[in-house]
Amino acid sequence: MGFSVIPVKSDKKPLLISWAEYQKSKPTEDTIKKWWNTWPDANPAIVTGEISNLMVVDVDSNRGHEELNKLMPESLITPISKTPSGGWHYYFTYRNGLPNKARVFSDCDIRTDGGYIIAPPSIGKNGKPYAWLDGLSIAEASPAAIPELLYKKMHSSTRGDFKDCKNASDFKRLQVTSGDFKQGERDQALFHLANCLVKGGMSGTNLFKYMFFFASHCDPPFPEKEVLAKIESAKKRNSKADFNISQEVRDFIVTSSGFFLTSDCFKRLQVTSRSEKKAVVLELLRLHKKGVIERHGNKDGCYRKVDNEVEAIDFLNAKIESTNLWLPFGINEMVETMPGNIILLAGEPNAGKTGFLLNVIRENMRKFKVHYFNSEMGSSELKKRLNNFDDIALSDWKFKAWERSDNFADVIKPGKDNINIIDFLEIHENFYEVGGLLAEIHKKLKGAVAIVALQKNRGVDTGLGGFRSIEKPRLALAMSPGVLKIVKAKNWKTSDNPNNKQIKFKIAAGCKLFKQGNWHKPIKE
Repeated sequence: MGFSVIPVKSDKKPLLISWAEYQKSKPTEDTIKKWWNTWPDANPAIVTGEISNLMVVDVDSNRGHEELNKLMPESLITPISKTPSGGWHYYFTYRNGLPNKARVFSDCDIRTDGGYIIAPPSIGKNGKPYAWLDGLSIAEASPAAIPELLYKKMHSSTRGDFKDCKNASDFKRLQVTSGDFKQGERDQALFHLANCLVKGGMSGTNLFKYMFFFASHCDPPFPEKEVLAKIESAKKRNSKADFNISQEVRDFIVTSSGFFLTSDCFKRLQVTSRSEKKAVVLELLRLHKKGVIERHGNKDGCYRKVDNEVEAIDFLNAKIESTNLWLPFGINEMVETMPGNIILLAGEPNAGKTGFLLNVIRENMRKFKVHYFNSEMGSSELKKRLNNFDDIALSDWKFKAWERSDNFADVIKPGKDNINIIDFLEIHENFYEVGGLLAEIHKKLKGAVAIVALQKNRGVDTGLGGFRSIEKPRLALAMSPGVLKIVKAKNWKTSDNPNNKQIKFKIAAGCKLFKQGNWHKPIKE
């Protein structure tokens, strides 16, 4: 639903070493799968604030519930969940201006930037579930805007936090001039500050006073509850009672994807001293020797996790399946399309690629869920193109159209009943990368089919990227003005080899396709 989510324990604490990055960017689907493969019993938490366009009022008592209801209109409909302890979570759309803070008024907390909320169907520490109220789940009711009366009450209750930490002269003396305390850097900077203060012997009231002062002058201010967590973490680390570098490095690697630098590990683990950094480097070297990670590229201190998990292919019990996909000019009578296949349509500019694809949509949209990703047309132009089909009403088109120009693997709809049409895969340099882009799309299909359009140059049969572009596709077509050619067909439907066959055609009104003759192999001179 577009939320940034993280895995948490039953005691509400994150299972991640640091979840700060997911306040700024959402985890990918692959990352989420890895988390729940690692921690299958983890509870899902939604990161609140701008990243999820969400803020939540957490009500802990009947008294707070009564006061909250006084500040909201009776007609308001917004998602509400019941907590295992008997409280309530009221979900609203994000609005700037409120800090993430406990006890804003009468046992009511606000969860926004810098916070997260445990979401149904999580199980609490007491074994009871978080559950949506009837008819008010996040899938049934969209989060409403926070009522103005409630917003003003919370705003007035949080205004002036930390105002008594220091007087004006002290602030002038201690004012932070570094950019480290701005959003994106403040988390690590505050933890470093807490470590320095604790190691320097500061404790008690002064430690809290200094930390709250700096937190309140971050850009934006750092949440009070998170400051307390930073202080506690610094105390534990200083005593070495709760910091096992070897385990922390291994946990970091479990949740990593792609390649990472040693400095990334330092930052995520928030190690600051020379001895801690040395311990991290030694643990990475040990894991490299064991084959858990391997060096990546030519840069020192750059690694990638070795992914040695493979999925068995049970060919003995497998069903031989065909998608029964319709393709223009009778291609589907010569070539079989199977679940998980990619079809590549490489075409010269203005050869008719979009017309070809719109005909595929028209003939398959009642058998499949068709998703059309277009990098060029807006809604008006697409409507105009569809209106050129004079034998079908606009309202009878049954497919989903999306604007998209890159990272198509992130939006692929998986599953055997889905057809993903990409019009078109843009690539402007490093054409050799097209093979990798198609491989990423192929990974996400899980039984779906992808039909990918790609530009090609005149006089060649392969698209940009050359033969790299036809490695993953099971069917590759080349389209030139008036001519369509089968460049690669792996799954023949008959004993007659369709490879290198071509057909002449005409296209009218940008959408009507007409055969000119039959499929044939050109006679060599």
